[in-house]
Formats: sequence, structure tokens, C-alpha cells
Amino acid sequence: MPWQSNFILAGLSVTERSLLLDDLKPVSLQAGDVLQNAGELLSHVYFPSDSIVSLLATTHDGASTELAMVGNEGLVGISAVLGDLVSSHKLVVQSAGEAYRLEAGIMRWELAQGGGLQRLALRYTKALLVQMGQNVVCANHHTIEQRLSRWLLLCLDRQPAAAISMTQDRIAGLLGVRREIVTIGAGRLQAAGLIAYQRGKISIIDRAGLEAAACECYGAIRAEYARYFQAMADTSPPSRFRAHPASLRQSALARWRDLPVAAEDPSDSAEAHHELEVRKIELEISNEALHQAFAAAAALSERYADIYDFAPIGYFTLDAAGNILDLNLAGAILLGLKRSQKSRQGFASYLAAESQEPFKQFVAQVLREKQRNLCEIVLAATPVHPAATVRIEAVPDEDGTECRMVLMDITEQRNALEALEHSEMRFRRFIENLPIAKGMTTKPSGKED
Repeated sequence: MPWQSNFILAGLSVTERSLLLDDLKPVSLQAGDVLQNAGELLSHVYFPSDSIVSLLATTHDGASTELAMVGNEGLVGISAVLGDLVSSHKLVVQSAGEAYRLEAGIMRWELAQGGGLQRLALRYTKALLVQMGQNVVCANHHTIEQRLSRWLLLCLDRQPAAAISMTQDRIAGLLGVRREIVTIGAGRLQAAGLIAYQRGKISIIDRAGLEAAACECYGAIRAEYARYFQAMADTSPPSRFRAHPASLRQSALARWRDLPVAAEDPSDSAEAHHELEVRKIELEISNEALHQAFAAAAALSERYADIYDFAPIGYFTLDAAGNILDLNLAGAILLGLKRSQKSRQGFASYLAAESQEPFKQFVAQVLREKQRNLCEIVLAATPVHPAATVRIEAVPDEDGTECRMVLMDITEQRNALEALEHSEMRFRRFIENLPIAKGMTTKPSGKED
């Protein structure tokens, strides 16, 4: 059973997932299995692959209603994500299949480290809460045909087959209604040619028609999960590299068992020697992870340095006095200076005389008001470049002590605009000088008015 079958596990980075694989245990789940009762200490978290688990709310007399269902899009045991040790719901397997199981204590430790697992788990929690809320709305405001259609569609979204093995009794228990109500709703859907029901098996004949028969709750749930899947595709934060202490110990013991067998030591120091060997291997594993972290950080730093240096526009960082603290390659070319000389003069010294004072006021305003602003200035001519008009977009840093700017050379656009305005002015003068424009008319010779 591949871990890629679960969207959360598949969304983790290679490094982060490798730290989890030793703790993830593949399990087979059977329909009707109770994974956890409400109010019990949460023991495990499950990542379904092709199984479906229902989150049930139960009453003292044993009645229950399904609040939400979880398939390979998420995880079962959301209380761990929310920082609680106690299960909030009864967790019952709705559809048999495979899953990965992780100890709840390890899950909470992993979440505390930050990184991709925390981000994906929190984003999934939001989608699950939306499903719960819409299911409550559906139960109070929509017909049994609409509710049943919504429930069948949610099941289809979480399994590859177009048939659902489920008795009407179980569906009634999940929806919190009498069996007779489900029988009436299923009969109407079958009469409409949307489903076929036989011996505890529901086959979907017309999915498009079933979606049309469902209420808006299904559309709201599907839209939220679409946003969830889109969030999974976004760039994730840097992975964490520190393994759970229990996992680290387990990995170290596995390596120790692979070492050449040494002669038995009958002395009292044998246990201490064994512990030192295992501890040494733990340090070696931690050191390997640290080297991976350094390599990843170096690669990330190099990537962003390339993006910064070789951007097609100039980037500058100035202090409050207007001195250049940093700039990229495009900025250095724009000013015609060497980057090693960046701190020798203020930025205003590279401007035309008429732009220097307005620019100083512009920087002071950005830092004083602590908000983004725009301006246009003229760079002074150099032996290499003629004078250039540039547009500046500037923002302050968090402390309001540095001004970060983006410069774009708009000389060509400005020249083209001026040429257009000049051409338009000439055309207007030409029109104004035409005889008809002055009110003059010419009459054919020999004719009178």
C-alpha cells in the first residue's frame, strides 16, 4: 500500500516524509471497526488510503449521527491537530480498506515541530469543519432525497468505485433518520434513474443527475475541498529535520543490530557500553540530518540570491539617510557603479540635480508613514549611460528604519509618450491652421449666393 494514496502524506517533502515512515504502520480496516470512542484518550491518528471513516456524534441512549466522513484526502484523529488528548468523536470505519496509523503522541510532537505536516493538517482541519457545518445545515433544512444525494456523492469522492456497499439501516443510522425515510428517498432516486439499489449495494447510474438532485451543501463542501487541494499544491515552508526521540532511538537500535557481532562481555560494563554505542549512532543520525538541513538551507539561499541578483529590475535597500545598504546586479548597472562601492555615496548623488531634493522627501515620507509609495525621478547621465527616467516603488521595513525600493527604467516609455504628445500637438496646430477651421470658405467663380 503506497503512502502516495493519502494526500497529506504525499504532500510532505521527501525529507519530512522519510522521518515519518518508520513510525507509520500500515493497517487494514474493516467496515464497522471502532477506532476510537468519544471521550477516550486518543491513541492513534489514521491516514486512510482507500478506506472511509465516519466521525459520529452519539447520545447516551446509543443513537448516533455522522458529522463528517474522512477518506484519502485527510486524516482521522483531528483532536491531535487541535492540541487535545481526548477524542471528540466516535470514529467508525464506514468502508473497508487500508490506512497508515501513527501514534497520537508522535503526531502531536511532529506538529509541534512546524513544517509541512502542521501546515497540511491545519488546512485539512478547516476543510473538515466546513463539511461538519454543512452537514448540520443539510440535516435541518433539506429533504431526504437531497441529503441522501449529498451523502452518496461525498462517498464517491473518496473511493474509486461507482458502487457503495452499504445497507439502508446503516445509512439511516449515519443520517440520523428512520430506515423507512431512507427507503423512501432511495426509492425516489432509483425511480429517477439516478441510482440502483440491490442487496446492500448502491450503484450510481447518473452522477450528473445525482449532483443536480443534491442540495447546495454538496457544492459548498466540494468547493472547500478544492481550495484545500489547491493549498496543498502551494510552496510549502522549509522542512524540519529533527526526528522524534523515540524514532531516533529506534533507528539507532536498528543500525546497531546491523553492526558486526562482538564477543559477549560478561562484565558489569556491558550494558553501559551498549548504551554508549547506541547513543553514538543516535548522534551520527542527528549529524546526518543536520548536514541535510545545512545543504537544503544553502541551496535555498543560493536560489534566492540568483533570483535577487539576476532580476531584470533594480533592487535597492537604503537607510534613513539615503545611503545604499544593498543592491542587486541590475541596480548596479542602472547606476553605473561597482557593488563594492555601494556605501561610499548616498543614492541621491546619482540623481539629476532637480530630482535630488524630491527623492529625499520621498524616502522620508515612506519611512515616516510606514507605507508603500511611488515616484518618478531622473538619474543623472554617466560616461556610460545617458540620463534615464525611472519609476520607484518603495516600502519600509518592519522597524521603519530601512527603505526597500524597486527601480524600473521607463525612459523609452516616457520618450514615446512625449513624442506622441508632440505629434498630437503638431496635428492640432495643423488642423487649426486649415482655412475651414478659421471659418473661411471658397465659392465657385461666377456664382452668387
